[in-house]
Amino acid sequence: MSSNAGRVYAVTGAASGIGRAAAERLVDDGASVVAVDLTDEGLEWTRRVDRVVAVAGDVTSEETNEAMVTAAVEHFGALHGAFLNAGVAGFGLVDRAPMAMFDKVMDVNVRAVALGMRAALPQLREVDGGALLVTGSTSGLAADPAGWTYNASKAAVINMARAVALDVAHEGIRVNAVCPGPTKTGMTQTVRDREESSETMRRAVPMARWGEASELAAAVSFLLSPDASFITGVALPVDGGVTANTGQFPTYGARH
Repeated sequence: MSSNAGRVYAVTGAASGIGRAAAERLVDDGASVVAVDLTDEGLEWTRRVDRVVAVAGDVTSEETNEAMVTAAVEHFGALHGAFLNAGVAGFGLVDRAPMAMFDKVMDVNVRAVALGMRAALPQLREVDGGALLVTGSTSGLAADPAGWTYNASKAAVINMARAVALDVAHEGIRVNAVCPGPTKTGMTQTVRDREESSETMRRAVPMARWGEASELAAAVSFLLSPDASFITGVALPVDGGVTANTGQFPTYGARH
């Protein structure tokens, strides 16, 4: 039996991609889940799954984050952890991309995570060792061409997780970041739809393939679980080896 059995988690960005895969994996592992996303329509899948409650709202608002925590306590009696995963992309050159895009990316990818942490922490203090997990990215560990907006947001959220981990470690609360590499999600669909771009990305991965959302979900379930009880302040790449490579030499996968 999974150590997540009987536990209660909140997952933001749960309509699709890594968020939905993580919510479904947590339920499969015996947990109950509050699934959060922008609209009821995006969360329609939750109506077909036991032990899942949907909360529709904008994660950049304090009200949505408070409603997420309230739903966990009212429906399931507690909150043991939160996967603060909601995010948006933004690309373009620094002197050409609109600052409105930068503001939106930082609002969703960074500020909303801070709001989620602030809302969840009081309840995590009520349980025996709660956990916060944020979605970083390999793009927060290194840089991408024309990726300054997204890179900045993911670097910020990774270091936010590290800093908060230090602040709450003495309370038995763990804070980590999971850092996806190229993964099959809705956010990467446009890249994957362009055969040349998709192949270029695949060849950049030492394992020579795109990751699956289910593979990220497995890491999420572990890092939230009591099995990871002595892991905090970590930014874990789940990237097929991308960040292991200096980039100076082609890997076997890049040659085939």
